[in-house]
Amino acid sequence: MQSSNGEKWFIGIDGGGSKTRAAICNEVGQVRAIVVGESSNPLSRSWGDVEATLRQLIDAVRIKAGAKKEEVASLFIGLGGADRPQIKERIQHAFADEWGERLLIDNDVIAALYAGTWGQPGVVLLAGTGSIACAFSKEGARHRVGGWGYLVGDEGSGFDLGKKAAISVMREYDGRGESTVLTRLFMDHYGVERPDELISLIYGGSNPRKELAKTSQLVEQAATLGDPVANALIKQAVEDLLELADACLKKVQEPVPVVLAGGLLTASTILREQLVARASFQTVIPIVTPVVGALVAAVTQLGLAVDEKMAEQLRVSAEVLEKSHI
Repeated sequence: MQSSNGEKWFIGIDGGGSKTRAAICNEVGQVRAIVVGESSNPLSRSWGDVEATLRQLIDAVRIKAGAKKEEVASLFIGLGGADRPQIKERIQHAFADEWGERLLIDNDVIAALYAGTWGQPGVVLLAGTGSIACAFSKEGARHRVGGWGYLVGDEGSGFDLGKKAAISVMREYDGRGESTVLTRLFMDHYGVERPDELISLIYGGSNPRKELAKTSQLVEQAATLGDPVANALIKQAVEDLLELADACLKKVQEPVPVVLAGGLLTASTILREQLVARASFQTVIPIVTPVVGALVAAVTQLGLAVDEKMAEQLRVSAEVLEKSHI
């Protein structure tokens, strides 16, 4: 597991619904390569495709860094749903013979959490297309609140915000709701002349949930213009997300930071600004991306700690490589 020049290598995988990112670093935290591939979400893609994507990325990032397989001390694979027994068993079956005890499999929220806590306990509050809060205590206990999908949950998410915005547009069109800037923004976004033309485009898309989640950006735009409807929607989303985090903190019963994750909370938005201002708990806005959190998970699974010096090395070296992907 150790190369002739004394280096150990660590690989972290941050799987996602739209893309997967893999990174490799040495034992002092120098990130030597980052590669990007297709989605590796086992809940939305066939297992054959997921396995192929993971193998391709693991080999690609290792070869790019010039590391031999036997020199890799630890491999962390973080995927959506990977903490569920059936999915975890599939990953283990595919990779355990090859990687043995060097393999660590977990939900991708671990990568998001460790991007903010550098391997320490905490709560991760995620608001992207969906929403969820997960807590990880010092004793290793785990707690989850929300994340039940767009039909019975995902309050405060991009989808939830976009759907409510679309409802507001149609309510105005019907004469049942307030006048809102959202109507013009939605029509411009979809390239239509009347609100009723939006319906076939929203329902007829290949992924209406993802499409509506994108329109959450229109709510932000309308709010910056002082639109009362948009501001009310953001206020409700903030309340819903605070409720998720508060419920999670009650379960963990110890003072831990809440790491903000997902597109709605990692970007500088009105929603995030209001949430941070109203939060009764410590919030952390990560200064690195989740794939760096995946590397932290790979390092800490060997019982190693990520100190300030290593954290800074991870941040700086990853930032240089990530700029090349922009």
